[in-house]
Amino acid sequence: MERKEVEEHLRQNSSVGLLLEPGKKALHLVAFVWWIEQVRLTIELSWGDNPTQLYHSIQMASLRSVKADHWRIRSIITDLATEDPPSFPSMDLLRLLFWNCCGAGNNSFKRNLVEIIQAHKPEIIVLMETKIAYSKMSNFFTRLGTASSIVNPVDRVGGIWVIWDTNHVNVLASMVSPQAIHTTIHKENYEDWVIAAVYASPDPVLCNQLWKDLEDKAETMDKPWLVAWDFNDYASLNEIRSFSPSHNIGRTQKFFDRVNSCNLIDLGSSGPRMTCTNNRQGLTNTMERLDRAVCNAEWRTMFPEATVRVLPRTYSDHSPLVVYIQEMLKLNIDGCSKEDPGQAGYGGLLKDETGIWI
Repeated sequence: MERKEVEEHLRQNSSVGLLLEPGKKALHLVAFVWWIEQVRLTIELSWGDNPTQLYHSIQMASLRSVKADHWRIRSIITDLATEDPPSFPSMDLLRLLFWNCCGAGNNSFKRNLVEIIQAHKPEIIVLMETKIAYSKMSNFFTRLGTASSIVNPVDRVGGIWVIWDTNHVNVLASMVSPQAIHTTIHKENYEDWVIAAVYASPDPVLCNQLWKDLEDKAETMDKPWLVAWDFNDYASLNEIRSFSPSHNIGRTQKFFDRVNSCNLIDLGSSGPRMTCTNNRQGLTNTMERLDRAVCNAEWRTMFPEATVRVLPRTYSDHSPLVVYIQEMLKLNIDGCSKEDPGQAGYGGLLKDETGIWI
């Protein structure tokens, strides 16, 4: 192909050819997402010794200094911010495991719990319906380096264990009853808050007493409050899947009203919607959402990015729940990188709630 034919082909078929001719230059502004950098992109076409061979030469040069780009980012962020720098969700501050294990102590339970701990690394573990005394499992949890607060089962019924990693969090039991344990959670540099670990008795009389206790507690609660449980109840017909027509709408409405009377907010969840099964086959199978996490407005304000994940059922007929409590990060608008620390000299782009630049 002759040189003129190549030039004509470029003009007709190449976007570069439409903009450039051999020996000419063009300026392109390229925006990079991170630094919003503007560069001069120079593309030169040249012919080699062979008249049919076309070469491209590409050069890039910044139109602004790196320091100017850093100040540009700071000015954009300052325009968007009001009183505080923008915040973004960070890594998990705490992970809490809630599980109605339907009996603890055997090797299958131990194996499944260890797998869950290894996969999700919870700092606080709440086990319900353990059906055995904690003393039979104390050596197992001691090897994990944990402390505990417990309600042992009565005649192999019920049982609530709250177990925590003493290296990450301090937990103090403030109120203990056969159906609930209230604990105050203390983590350095954070406000104290309360967990209520609840296992509701299937006995209506005992369940009514539990609700009365929770309503009394809600009236006097002056801290952020998380309540996670197996309440043996569901809030709507959307939370049960069964071929049986005997659904009690009055029961669901009563449960819904009780949650509202305690001023609690359902955190929702990701993963399987139904958390419990009766393990029957075919038309006799029933699945329900009996396990959930709720909180008061103060807790939700304190941890706006907290999420709940429902894990697959393995050992128990109940799914474990993992609550991920996230801290917040703030943009450092005074320094753009560790290499360029800015006027304050901190150096990081982001800082966590404790003020540490990262």
